[in-house]
Amino acid sequence: MKHILKIITPAISFILIIAGCTKNSFNLKETNFIDGQASLKINFFSSYKSNPAYQIKIDGIRVSSNLTYATPFPGGGLNTGGGSYADYLAVSPGSRKVTISLPNVGTNNDSVEVASATVDLTANKTYSLYFADTSANTVSILAEDDLSTPDSGFIKYRFINLMPDLAGGIDLYFGTGYTSTTSTKVAGPILYKEMSTYFTVPLNAGTSWSIRPAGAAATTTAIATYASSSSVINQRVYSISTRGYNSITTTTDVRRRLFSFIYNR
Repeated sequence: MKHILKIITPAISFILIIAGCTKNSFNLKETNFIDGQASLKINFFSSYKSNPAYQIKIDGIRVSSNLTYATPFPGGGLNTGGGSYADYLAVSPGSRKVTISLPNVGTNNDSVEVASATVDLTANKTYSLYFADTSANTVSILAEDDLSTPDSGFIKYRFINLMPDLAGGIDLYFGTGYTSTTSTKVAGPILYKEMSTYFTVPLNAGTSWSIRPAGAAATTTAIATYASSSSVINQRVYSISTRGYNSITTTTDVRRRLFSFIYNR
């Protein structure tokens, strides 16, 4: 299910477009855009130890409430914040400045700007904007999303690596468990700031996902694992993203190495 949220200036208004879905099917018209607009999802995966709330502005206009780390906006995913929908913002095409800032308490005013990116958007195309790392090392990656539906009985994924401190990249595994006999590499090696091509996996083929340093044997212990749930739906489209830092393993540290599934469709 994909929703489109439209930004109207100078006031901010959200327009919800809903596509129907059933338990075992996931359908959406390919032309479910606001004509002439671009669709944009913003994924702020820069992790700070204090885990401050942040806000998003586009061309200086606030478009979000206060958000927490690893919340795709708009929308949500698995092992993220946010809801259960594949929302996008409808944004005027052209050059747009996206700003991430810490707001002054009780206002829309910026206290500290922590990231920004100027992106060029084309009408009737769908994009995801990712932020990773922190402070002076913060980077942004704009990717065009392919929301075409996979065949029934399959789910479509793309894998992006936003973990900056693991040289050589990351391999992604999927299966019925986390061992060499129960999982298979489905993407990799994917270097930092890069992403795989789209791939599909059969529905009900497993729920166990894991990541390992690129080239590591499947018999080695994964650096992070995740078991997807019944939220994985036939013909849905996801982006899988690593986040945090490989060197941080403390389970109470928000910056620890993890990965998330972002709803795209």
